[in-house]
Amino acid sequence: MARASARTLKPAVEECWTLVGSRRGGIWLARRIDHRAGQLASVHFEGPRVLAREEKRRDVLGFFHTHPSGPPLPSSRDVRTMRAWCSAFGKPLLCVIASPEGLAGLRFDDDSSAGIPLAQIELFPRGVVIGVETDERQVPS
Repeated sequence: MARASARTLKPAVEECWTLVGSRRGGIWLARRIDHRAGQLASVHFEGPRVLAREEKRRDVLGFFHTHPSGPPLPSSRDVRTMRAWCSAFGKPLLCVIASPEGLAGLRFDDDSSAGIPLAQIELFPRGVVIGVETDERQVPS
C-alpha cells in the first residue's frame, strides 16, 4: 500500500453552486448548477451569470457552498453576501452550507436578515436539494 506524503496531499477548497428551481410555500425544490472551486476559505462565482439567469428565468433560489473545515454555519462574509443578493433580487434566498460536520440550510429574507434555519435540508443525487422550513403553526405534542 502506497503512502502519500504531506506534499502530495492537497487541502480541501471551498466549492460553490447556484441553486435554481422553485419554492412552494415552505418547501424549496432546487438543483445545483454552475460549479465553482475556490480556495481554502473562499470561493468566487460568476455574479453576472447569476444575475442574467435571474433576469431571464426568475428561478434563482440561492447558493450552495462548502466549508471544508468547521461547522456548516454562515460566516460573516456569507451573511453579507446573502443580504446583498436578497437586496438585488428583491426576494428571499436559500443559503445551503455543507461541511464535514453536516448540512445546513438558511433562508435569508432581505438585506437585514441574519438567516433563519430550515427545519430540514437534504442533498440528493444529481445535485437535487430539498429544504423544508419550520411550520410555525404546528402545535408541539
